Amino acid sequence: MRQWIIIVSFILFMPSLVAAPQPLLKKSHPEVYVVKKGDTLWDISAVFLNNPWSWPQLWQKNSYIKNPHLIYPGDRLHLIWVNGKPQLSLKKHLKLSPQIRVVRQPITSLPGYLMLAYVAQDKLISAEAMTTQPQILGTSEERGYLSIGDVLWADQSLVPTSQWRVYRLEQDFIRADSQQQTEKAVVNAKISTLKEIADVTVITSDGATSQLKVDSFQQEIIPNDILLPLLGSDTGTDLSFSPTTPPASLSATVLGQISGYSYISNYDVVVLDRGHLDGMVAGQVFELFKPGAEVQGKKGQYHYQASTLLTDSTQLGTVAVAQAMVLRPYEYFSLAVVLNNHQPFKPGVVAQAPRL
Repeated sequence: MRQWIIIVSFILFMPSLVAAPQPLLKKSHPEVYVVKKGDTLWDISAVFLNNPWSWPQLWQKNSYIKNPHLIYPGDRLHLIWVNGKPQLSLKKHLKLSPQIRVVRQPITSLPGYLMLAYVAQDKLISAEAMTTQPQILGTSEERGYLSIGDVLWADQSLVPTSQWRVYRLEQDFIRADSQQQTEKAVVNAKISTLKEIADVTVITSDGATSQLKVDSFQQEIIPNDILLPLLGSDTGTDLSFSPTTPPASLSATVLGQISGYSYISNYDVVVLDRGHLDGMVAGQVFELFKPGAEVQGKKGQYHYQASTLLTDSTQLGTVAVAQAMVLRPYEYFSLAVVLNNHQPFKPGVVAQAPRL
């Protein structure tokens, strides 16, 4: 009977053994923080935490804060302890005036220039989507250089007065899974990055082609450039996701930088080879690791230099180089922004759940 009591007690105790790790508070964390204009969730997380991706754990049982994105400049965040666990309490800052009604903007996860540029507009396109999108035919005068107000043609019927953005294919990224990489079905997919070229407005359509007027441009428009609908600032795109920790089983590889640079650094946007069908969600924060050095030779003769001879070799442990937050997942790929970069790195690094 006593053995059964011990077993039952151990089972009841097990949840505490596997509970999610608590956020690691900084030694120098404040007791009260006043939110400033320009702050983001990531900024405030870094004020309190060594691991900013654990931000939601500070809020999860706090009845005062229903949505951490409804925080505004001037609000006071108090660090309190509930049952031995750190949590944040919010004291709203209200400024009343009989003459003026001030509309305050809530804070977002990251600076707006990072969020809108890669969340509200398409930056990647699949091979399948390319076959269905309208493309530029050219100009009636065979002109190469176009200026604002000039007219050109597209190869599909488009709605008059609708606005479109012209893109050019930049580089291709390939995902080719192996059975060792995934327990799901093997995926072979290709996606291409898009470079913004110009904005145009549809003038008329004859049912087969459309006439377009150039509104603005960054580069010469050429035949075969791709057209995608131009999204405005009022599209309702959700920019309010918060930093979260991905499941430990989810990992990805950084295929490259969206602008095509050889080295990747802070605030660069990268392409990951996993998408929403794999469980990628906007806001997930990954730790990026590059492979450790390979040491060759036998005991007493270790060296780093690569050798063409078949010699003993030892692969040293991986090195953490940065973190990356998912901005926008597509089906099989995702865009993520690099944060807390320690050193420039090349494509090929592995994205894994942070080590707490």
